[in-house]
Order: sequence, then structure tokens, then C-alpha cells
Amino acid sequence: MLWLMSERRNVLSDWLALDGERAPRVLSLCFWGAMTLFTLVNAVSSILRTEGTQDVRLPEEMWNFLRISSLAAVVLLSALWLMLPWSADTRAGRRAAALLFYLGTLYFLLWGGFPAFVLTMLAICNAVLVFGTPTAVAYIVIVALTAFITVIFSPGQTPAAALLSTVLVTFQSLAVLIVFGALMEVRRGMTERERLMSELQRAHEQLTRYADRVGELTVTTERTRMAREMHDSVGHYLTVINLTLANAQRFRSLRPEEAWTEVENARGLTQEALQDTRRWVHALRPLKLEGRAGAEAMRSLAEALSGPDIDIDFVQEGEWPSATDEVELACYRMLQEALTNALRHSDADRVRVRVRCSDDIEVDVSDNGVGARAAELDRGTGLTGLRERIGSLGGELSVEERGPEGGVRLRARLPVCTAAQR
Repeated sequence: MLWLMSERRNVLSDWLALDGERAPRVLSLCFWGAMTLFTLVNAVSSILRTEGTQDVRLPEEMWNFLRISSLAAVVLLSALWLMLPWSADTRAGRRAAALLFYLGTLYFLLWGGFPAFVLTMLAICNAVLVFGTPTAVAYIVIVALTAFITVIFSPGQTPAAALLSTVLVTFQSLAVLIVFGALMEVRRGMTERERLMSELQRAHEQLTRYADRVGELTVTTERTRMAREMHDSVGHYLTVINLTLANAQRFRSLRPEEAWTEVENARGLTQEALQDTRRWVHALRPLKLEGRAGAEAMRSLAEALSGPDIDIDFVQEGEWPSATDEVELACYRMLQEALTNALRHSDADRVRVRVRCSDDIEVDVSDNGVGARAAELDRGTGLTGLRERIGSLGGELSVEERGPEGGVRLRARLPVCTAAQR
């Protein structure tokens, strides 16, 4: 059904299409129909006159002149119709052909009837497109005067009849002008809407491509980060486990006790690798997990990573503000990066997390580890990307050593709203 409706719209559009060079099909159909009807009527009139069945008051010479002139008018208007322009942007020669066409249509007012009305309508439509409304109005005035003169000089007609005929012709012509002008305005509006829709479609496609590229880059960056971290953590454990099991295999005959010791060591390393993997799974959980967001999501992350080997103390000061999703995500990622570094690099057994909420949001993470130094961490890819993310939101990130106490302190400060929203 939808296909059928679409086909009907396409057919209607083809019949009303206007390219500036040729007339729409529906107007061409009207013109050739009027010419055919006019020719048939004149042919029938000639036959009836020849057979003597028609009472004609005109003398034979005048009748022959009108018959020949009408045939010449049909041929001339048909030729001019094929030359008519249908756009204001056309050369002078074709504009002259249009003016001759308008004058030719006045001849058919002598005969009257439906063909004269159709030709007048077509001339008005063409004048609106090629010369504009003022020229079309001037043509209507000439048509009205021609109709008045034709009727008042016709035998048996009165001035009242001529005036009535002129009013009717004028009314019909003005109605055609108004309706066609309205149709042209609708057409211009539809053309403009189609242009805007086309531009909107292109913009949508471009934005879709950009979004796809951003998504691909984001996934690629996250995969690269995960691959690097997995290589540094799980890869390290697997390498050591492989060496330990190789030692156990080598000692199994000569020194079986040492072989079993190596197996126990491999088992312990496997447990550590499993625990590290579980921590990574918890760290990769998204914001708003199970309905938690903001400080609650960060608290959940700290509790998930806390265990027998490390105590993570989480404290929130102030009520969490109505921050944007970008700010919440940056705070979450900052805590995730800080806790991951504490777990993997610092050999810390205690981490303190402080989240202070006021006009700004401040996330402060410090540990008591003795592992990587602040300068080494600051050169890492994780903190570099995190600093760029926080900086794009109008915030700042600092990394410093705690001095005699040992460990590293990461502190991030972010505005509640981004700079673009202020």
C-alpha cells in the first residue's frame, strides 16, 4: 500500500514538474487539448456550412478568411508553445516568443468558448513565471479590453452584455492568477523544504560518520589501555607461573620436594592473578551501575577494590551536586586510575579517598605505598589521558609525593558545570 502511494506521488510530481525549459505535462495536456478541440469545432462548422445545415450570417469571403486565419493561428501558437520559456532566467529570444504567444491568444477571444479560456489561463501562468505578476496583470487588462471590444462590436450585443462578459473574463483571469501564484508559492516552499531536508540529511550522515569514528577511536583507545594493563599484570603473572612450572618439571625427579614447592608457588601466583583480574572487572564497571551514580558509584568502586591486602577508606564531605555526566565520569575515571596505580605500582596497604563537594568537586586519593614515584606515574599514558579529559572540562589534576610519609597523592578538581555551560 505504501509502495502504491509512493508511486502515485511520483507520477503526480512528474506531471507537475517544472524545469524552466519545458512546460509541465499537465499544462501541455491542456494546451494540446484546447488546440485539438478548437480545430475539431472549426472543422465541424465548415462541414455544416458546406451542407447548408448551419445558419451563418457572415459572407463567404469573410468565412473563408476566418477559417484560414484560425488555421494559421493554431499553427503559429503551436510553434510558439514549443519555444516558450518557463523560467525568468532565459534569453531575450525566447522572451520575445512568449510575448508573441500572449498576443496570439487574443485572437481566440474572437471565437470564445473553452479553448479561449484555456489559452488565456496558460498565458497568465507563463507570464507569472517568466515576467512576474505585474506583466500577468497587464496581460489580464488587455484580455479584458479585447473581450469588451469583441462583444460590443458583435451583431445583436448590447453594452451591458459586453460589460458582463468583460467582468466574467476579468474574474476568471484574476482567479487563475491568484491560484497559480499560490501554487508557485507552495512549490517554492516545498523546494526550500526539500533543500533544507537534503542539507539536514547530509549533516545527519556526516554526524553519524563522525560519531562512528569517535566510537571507534574510543573503543580502540580503551582496548589499547586494557591490552597494556593486562600485559603488565596478568601477562606478568602468566610468565612467572610458566617459569615456576618449568622449574617444577625440571626438579620432579631429582628434587621432588623443591618441585612441589614450585607448584605451590605457581598456585599462589595463580590466586594473585585471579584476584587482580577480578579487580579489573570491578574497575571496568560503568557509572550508574545498579542505579548508583556520582559519589555512590565511586564509593562502590572503592569497596569493590578493597580487600585483605589493602584497606581503602572512602569519605565524602558535602552533598553531591547536580553535576553533568561528563564531570561525573571524569571523577569516576580519576578514582579508578588512582586506585589501579595504588594496587599495581605502590605496594600500598592503605588508601585514603576524600571527595569534597561545594562549588567545585575535589577528589583526593593518597596511599602509603613505596612503589612508583610521582614523576614516573605522571609520565604514564593513563594519567596523561586523564589530565586531558579533566582539562577539557575546566578542571585540573595534580600528582605529588607525600614526602616522609611515603606514597603518592592524586588530586583532581572539577567545576560542577563545564566552561561551555557557564
